Amino acid sequence: MTDSYKVPSTMHALQMTRYGPAEESLKYVEIKTPAIENPNDILVKVKAVGINPVEAKYRAGNIPDILFKNPPNIIGSDYAGIVVAKGSAVKDFEIGDEVYGGLGIPIGQEYGAYAEYIRTTLGKGAIVKKPSNMSFEEAAAVGIAGITSFQGIVVLGRMGINNSSGKKILVIGASGGVGSYAVQVGKATGAQVVAICSNKNSELVSSLGADRIVAYNVKEDMDQLKKEVNTFDMIFDCVGGDDYYNQLVGLLKKGCVYATAVGPQQHAGAEKVGLFGGIKMALTVIGRYFAGCRPYRVVVHLPWDRFASELHPLLANGSVKSILREDQTFDLKDGAKAHLKLESHRTVGKIVLRV
Repeated sequence: MTDSYKVPSTMHALQMTRYGPAEESLKYVEIKTPAIENPNDILVKVKAVGINPVEAKYRAGNIPDILFKNPPNIIGSDYAGIVVAKGSAVKDFEIGDEVYGGLGIPIGQEYGAYAEYIRTTLGKGAIVKKPSNMSFEEAAAVGIAGITSFQGIVVLGRMGINNSSGKKILVIGASGGVGSYAVQVGKATGAQVVAICSNKNSELVSSLGADRIVAYNVKEDMDQLKKEVNTFDMIFDCVGGDDYYNQLVGLLKKGCVYATAVGPQQHAGAEKVGLFGGIKMALTVIGRYFAGCRPYRVVVHLPWDRFASELHPLLANGSVKSILREDQTFDLKDGAKAHLKLESHRTVGKIVLRV
């Protein structure tokens, strides 16, 4: 470690102190800085953090916590920053490298990404050298949302990058965090992408490469779409719930996949799900999984091992970019405001924290 990257013994972090509302749970505190403990560890001085819905749902107490560390802890997965220390086995990164990626598990860990420093370990999550064409904020936004879109389109939807010419993809919720990446990943496969969003966001989604926009709040648009039965090679639903599934699953060709980043409950986890609610959702997923000739798949696994090799090149060559807005960019100490913005369900692209 060089003198220019002397690591302080303490750091500021946005600590989740309890389950509950954002302004009561998230506190800007000074805590011990994580240190290198293992040969494969890397310590990163964080410059920006990406926020994801799962973190707000966990903070609110809406996700069962039996598998996770209870508060106080630091939540968050997605980051961008500068390498300031590394273990003896780390060969591909040097002190001073600008990097980005995800810790993998965004909740229930002692040290998450909502902090001035994070410790990551090779083989867990992903860490990659940041492309020069991306700011720290743009890079930090990618993480979970980017790899979720890759899992939905490429893995579950069976759409190979540069290998799906002549096919059609329908993206539902195309202006959101996952949806905005999904449109671009879909285009990177070579397929035609039809995108559902509000009419006020149609220009933005068109700029991402969507070949056609269907405004969900324009009746004529939706009526026309519903007529196009047996024409799509996959649907990727970034909204969830029963309405879109019931209305649009018939648009798929037989044998083609309806994949969802959310599941059968819209904004799943936005409210606490009880035992019976959880059983109902599970039975719905299982029923759709095995029933019918159009497979239903939910993103439950994130292929972090493919982040560097397959998603990162699309970001580096400009095929995929992050959508950020100034009113969705907050300082770390204002993380509670960022969570409130996220919970409004009125966001476009990603929300990030500057550190």
